[in-house]
Amino acid sequence: MIPVFLDLSGFNVLIFGFGSVGKRRFEKFLNSNAEITVYSKNIDKRDISKYENARFFESDVTNLSDEELYSIIKSHDIIITAIDEENNKRIVSIAKSIKKFINSSTFEKKSNLIVPACCEVDGVSFAVYTGGKSPIIAREIRKNVEGYLKNSEFELDFQNKLRDFLKSEIEDQNERKKVLETVFNDEKFKKELLELIEKHR
Repeated sequence: MIPVFLDLSGFNVLIFGFGSVGKRRFEKFLNSNAEITVYSKNIDKRDISKYENARFFESDVTNLSDEELYSIIKSHDIIITAIDEENNKRIVSIAKSIKKFINSSTFEKKSNLIVPACCEVDGVSFAVYTGGKSPIIAREIRKNVEGYLKNSEFELDFQNKLRDFLKSEIEDQNERKKVLETVFNDEKFKKELLELIEKHR
């Protein structure tokens, strides 16, 4: 597997299960601009009334045949299954047979799509995956990085503006890199230079 960031605008995401895991997956994909469809045995109308851009079907997957599941799955691009182990296994098998991206809460090693612990601060995204060894460690790493990014907003803003400035002044990428690394370690110079850049923009 390789880590990637995808623009899912216009993609169809199918989620089986709307329990605690299914809801967490649902919330993550809500921000992706994908078209989301949810199948769940029990759906509280109060839970879904605020989600106008998602479709919900109250259905017990156990009562659906493999042919019926195939018919539902084939029209979607990404499949998330977070129900019981037996039905998760059926869904993973069908989805992989027709080369769909599939994430399963109980068959992670057979999944070809991972939804990692992630955070975003001021346009900077970070994701971490431990290969199923420890979701708790992944969560703690994510929290630590998120804290670092929140405490480094000045640094992020400074590096962004300095890079833009250097691109217009220094053609060689390696030379720009040397300047950025030197400045990164000089707190006083960073502050004075940022004020100078702002003054002459």
